[in-house]
Amino acid sequence: MLIENIFGLCYKFQMKDKKKTILLLNPEAGKGKGKKNFPYILESLKSKIYELDYKVSEYPRHLVEIAKEAVKNGYKRIITIGGDGTPYEVINGVCDSDCSKDDVEFGFIPAGTGNSFLRDFIDINVDSALKRIFKFSPSGVDLAEFSYYSKGEKLKRYFLNILGVGLISDILELTNEKFKRLGSAGYGLSVLVRLFRGMDNSLNLKIDGKDFEFKNSAMVISNSKFTGGKMKIAPGADARDGKLDIIVFNSVNRREILSIFSKIFSGRHIDHPKVNVLKGSEIELTSDPEERLMADGELLGFTPLKISTHNRRIKALL
Repeated sequence: MLIENIFGLCYKFQMKDKKKTILLLNPEAGKGKGKKNFPYILESLKSKIYELDYKVSEYPRHLVEIAKEAVKNGYKRIITIGGDGTPYEVINGVCDSDCSKDDVEFGFIPAGTGNSFLRDFIDINVDSALKRIFKFSPSGVDLAEFSYYSKGEKLKRYFLNILGVGLISDILELTNEKFKRLGSAGYGLSVLVRLFRGMDNSLNLKIDGKDFEFKNSAMVISNSKFTGGKMKIAPGADARDGKLDIIVFNSVNRREILSIFSKIFSGRHIDHPKVNVLKGSEIELTSDPEERLMADGELLGFTPLKISTHNRRIKALL
């Protein structure tokens, strides 16, 4: 009997993945959706992963600190539960520690409001994400590294999903400050309110050494197809091609931008004559006046902006 138990334990150990793994939860994501599903997710992961720990974030950007420490403590796999902002914090924490390390894997379990980045790869539910993770076969996805300015200081960050310039960032800021409690309707209301101000700017863009100039315009720079959940902002984007898609709303007036936004869920907005789609891996942007920036749902500083794309730098269980 004792021998049978020993063999049983050995068999159980062999059947589990042995890579040192940490599970990170954002309890605020999706109005508590991740917190609600956490017990089920934890038990599911424990059934497949031998060495599994977990931590819960307690305040904004806490996951940056946790991820940085996780890498220093030898964790080789980091699994997140949250929306787009959760992987954003974790990736930035890992890259603050040592982004050149190629032995850290990432798993992403959707529990946010949008989960935009994951829509390119999986059905947006817990079981679909777990199924991908349990293959334990990571593949590369592109990572965008960018620098910008905040209060006169040059800073560096990384994003997986999207970076918004000007109008898009202003809409997010207005949503967060005034209309967040209204959910998706609040975003639509913010679009209308922000459009009354119009746009008055000059954007000087350099893509892989080629210069472009746009007046009274806004843009998003996308690594993947979706933003804000199901809005297909960059339908031609591929997060594994080593390039970013630059979507420019070129010299649009209020009526035109409303027409463009009405088609954004289908991706047909790119057929509008005032929408330009460009691609590149090295991007520089200056503007007059300076424009507000947003990356993966986090409001940041301002232009000037510089971006470099690292092809398939992130090992993701997708």
